[in-house]
Amino acid sequence: MADSSARPTAVQVRIDYRKKLFKESEGLALRPPTVVDAIPGDADGLMPESKIHAPLKIEIHEWPDRPDSGNPFTNKLYLDWKPASSDDFLQFHDEEVPGTDTLPSDRFPLERTIPLNIFENYEGTFQIRYRVKHWNTPVETDSPAAPITIDRTGPIRPGVPDPIIVLEPLITSAILDRDGGVWCEIPDFIEDKKDFVTVAVAWMDKLPPADPDPADLAYLGRLPPDRKILVPKTIVTPLGSNIHYVVYFLFDKAGNRSDMSFPVVEVMVALGNLPAGLGIPRVPLAADDLIDRVDADFPTKVEIDQYINWDAYDLIRVRWGTTKLGETPVGSHLPFPLKITVPWLHIKAEYDFDGANVQDTEVDYEVLRGRYPTDSPGKIDVKVDLAIPGPGTEDPGPINPNLELIKFLSFSDSDTELTEDDIGEPAKAFIELYDDPEVGDTLTLYWNGVAVTPAYVVNGNETPNEEVEIIITWDVIKQTPVMSQLPMYYILTRTGFNNKPESRRTMIDVNVEVIDLEEPSFPDQDPGYPLNCNALIEKAGVWGIRVHIPASEYLKKDVEVKADWQTYDKDELELPDTHFPDDLIVSEEEERDGIDWFIPYETYLKPTYETGDQYGWGKVKYSINIRGEDVSSDLVRVMIAVFEDGGHCVIPRP
Repeated sequence: MADSSARPTAVQVRIDYRKKLFKESEGLALRPPTVVDAIPGDADGLMPESKIHAPLKIEIHEWPDRPDSGNPFTNKLYLDWKPASSDDFLQFHDEEVPGTDTLPSDRFPLERTIPLNIFENYEGTFQIRYRVKHWNTPVETDSPAAPITIDRTGPIRPGVPDPIIVLEPLITSAILDRDGGVWCEIPDFIEDKKDFVTVAVAWMDKLPPADPDPADLAYLGRLPPDRKILVPKTIVTPLGSNIHYVVYFLFDKAGNRSDMSFPVVEVMVALGNLPAGLGIPRVPLAADDLIDRVDADFPTKVEIDQYINWDAYDLIRVRWGTTKLGETPVGSHLPFPLKITVPWLHIKAEYDFDGANVQDTEVDYEVLRGRYPTDSPGKIDVKVDLAIPGPGTEDPGPINPNLELIKFLSFSDSDTELTEDDIGEPAKAFIELYDDPEVGDTLTLYWNGVAVTPAYVVNGNETPNEEVEIIITWDVIKQTPVMSQLPMYYILTRTGFNNKPESRRTMIDVNVEVIDLEEPSFPDQDPGYPLNCNALIEKAGVWGIRVHIPASEYLKKDVEVKADWQTYDKDELELPDTHFPDDLIVSEEEERDGIDWFIPYETYLKPTYETGDQYGWGKVKYSINIRGEDVSSDLVRVMIAVFEDGGHCVIPRP
C-alpha cells in the first residue's frame, strides 16, 4: 500500500497541471518600446524638430508567453507615458492582442503612435512604456521605459545670436588669394549638445531677408570646434567690389533654428589693384576766379584726371563745400578727364546768402572701389558768388523771373509788331522798376542781343514801380529788318555785384524790310548800244540773247524764279506771240553765280525787224516769293535793233 503522504493534494495537482499546460508568467522579459524617429544614438531620445508636429511612431516588440495555437485567450496591451511633472505613468491606450493563431510572430513589432494631443504643448523629456497583462493571470508586466525628448526652442532663444566676426576689416583680392576666401568666426554661445550644432552662413551683396535663399549660403555644416568658418573665394569674387552682407543661423541637434544674427555684418570688399595716383580736381568755369549764377546754370563741372588702376565700375564722389554729391560711376563719364556736374541745388545750399557776395568753397573728391574710399591728394578753393541786385530768385542762370517784362510800343501804336508803317521810325520800350532800386542801377535794353544806348540809370527821383522809357532808334531796328519773335529784354547791373540779372523775354514780330531785287541785265550787249546782232549767242543750236538775273540773298538753291519777257514795236505796242513767261528753279551753281536766262532770237527779237521800222523794244522782269509774297524786280526796258547789211541778223552767225 502506498504511502499516502507522498500523494499530491488536489491543489498541488492543479498547480502542476497549470505549469505543464502554460508557461510560467513570473519573470516575463519585455524589451523597451522603440521610438521610430528618434535621433539615432541620442541617449535622451531626442526627436527631430520636423517630427514633433504629428503623432510619434513607436514599435512594440513581441513578448514571451503569448497564447499558443488553439488557445482562445488574449493578452491585454497598455501604453503609458510619464511627463516630468508626474510621479506616475499615465495610460493613454489599451487593446486586446490575440494569440499566435490570429497574430503570428512575423506581424511584430506592432506599430503604434503616441497621439499629438498628449505632447503638442510639451517641451522636455518624458518616458514611454507598455504593459502586458497575462492571458492566464491578472498579473501585468511593465516594459523598460524609453525616453523621448521634445525640443522646440532653437539655440540662444529668446535672444538673438551676436553678429559674426569677419577677421579682416577690408577684403581685397590679395586676401582672397592668400586665404582662399574670407575667415569668419561664430561668437561663442551656450547650448545643450553643443557638439551637434549646425551653422548656416549666408554671404550676399544685398541686405538679407528673414530667410535667405539657400543659393546664398556660403557654408552649411557642423560648427567647427574653433567656430571658424571659411567663406570661399568663389562665393565672394563674383559679387564684386561693394558692401557685402554676412549673417548666420544656428541649428540645434533637433533641427530648431536660431533667429538670424543681428546686426547684419557689413563687409567692405575692394577687388583688383586699388586706385592710386589721384590728382587734384579742377573746376574749369572757375578759371576766371569765380563761379556765378551763369556758371552754375551752365552747369558747373568738376574735372578729374585719369588715375592708376582705374575701373569703369569705380564710383566718384565729389565734395563741394561741406557735403558730398551722390556717387557716380567712372564709366558714365569717360573719357578722362571725367566731368562731374555739380547741381544748382547743391551749389545754392552751400552758399550763405547772408554772408559776403564772394565766398570760398572747398572742392575735393574720393574714388570708391566698392565702398572703399581713396581720397584725392588735396582740395582746391573755388570762389562762388550767387548774390544778385534787385528782387531775389531761386533760379540759376542769368534770367530773373521776378523782373517785369518789357512793354513795347511801335511808332504805329502796336505792342506786338513792327510793320512797313514803322519803317524809318523809332520804337519805345517801357520797364517797370522793381522794388527799392538803388541810385546808379543801370538798366540796359537789348534788341535781339544788341545793346540799345543810352541805358537807363536810376537817379533816385523815380516813383515806386515807375515805368521808365527807353527809345529804340531806327538804326538799331534796321539791323534786323525781318524776324518772327524777336526777343527784347534788359540787364540790371549794380556796382559791387558780379551777377547781372536779365528780365524775361518780350517777343515781337518784325517786318520792316524793303526788298529791292537787283534788275536783270544783258551781259552780251555792247555798252551804249541797243540789243543788236553782236549780242546773239548760240545755245544747243538755237541763237538768242542772255538775260542775267543776278545772285542775291533771295536767290537760293531750289527756289522758284518767275521770269517774264515781252517784245514791243517802236511805239511800245505788244507784238503778237512775243510774251515769254518762264519758271526757273535755281541750281546750286546759279545760287552762286546768278541765272542766265536764254531768249530765242527768231521768236522774240526778229519780230521787231519785221515791223518795217527795223527796231522795237523788249521789257523783262523777274519775281521771287519771299516770306509768302511775290516780290518783283524793276521792269527793264531795252531797245532792240537787229538789222545788218540791209537785212535782219544773219543766222547762223558767221
